[in-house]
Amino acid sequence: MKLMKPVKLLMACWRAAAARCVSPALTMSFIDLGNDGFTWESVSQKVVFSPLVWGILTLPVAALGVWSLRRRAGAAGIALSASALDDRQTHVLRPVLVSDGWQDRVREELATSERAFLVAEKGDEEIHFRWRPGRGKQSVWGSMSFDAPSGDVVLDVRDEEGLLGVSGLGKGVSFVAVCQIARATGLESGTARG
Repeated sequence: MKLMKPVKLLMACWRAAAARCVSPALTMSFIDLGNDGFTWESVSQKVVFSPLVWGILTLPVAALGVWSLRRRAGAAGIALSASALDDRQTHVLRPVLVSDGWQDRVREELATSERAFLVAEKGDEEIHFRWRPGRGKQSVWGSMSFDAPSGDVVLDVRDEEGLLGVSGLGKGVSFVAVCQIARATGLESGTARG
């Protein structure tokens, strides 16, 4: 049963990698067909072997994506599943040390991060912001809401711009942002800096 999680994630990454390669694969197949001539033999060869070759070539890209997601999730203490590739990620982060001023420290660390911008507070309960998960200027939308009595922090991140994602898969950028935000605010592994 434990093996099913990595296999599901690998298959999800493989589908994302294969989907990114459909256009180049079709282009290369049509170029090859144009060069070889449109005979039954060349068409059948392209229909059978091209998808197989592209499928095999995208498997290492998918494995690299899984490795990258696993490394980031492990560093942030966030559970990894096949839903890590979803455009919207909602995670409940619970600090162990609920001391006076922990919300203010989390807000300050979020606002002073180099990756955060357009930070706007909505009362004491919620913060909205943009977060740059990569080195470029592209960003994801995020919000963080606080429940002081329980110490829960709900982090909601969504990619509405279709960023490149993990290992160029075009997916997983919201999960990467969640991991980065959890580490930047000290909420990784369920503990807050006290």
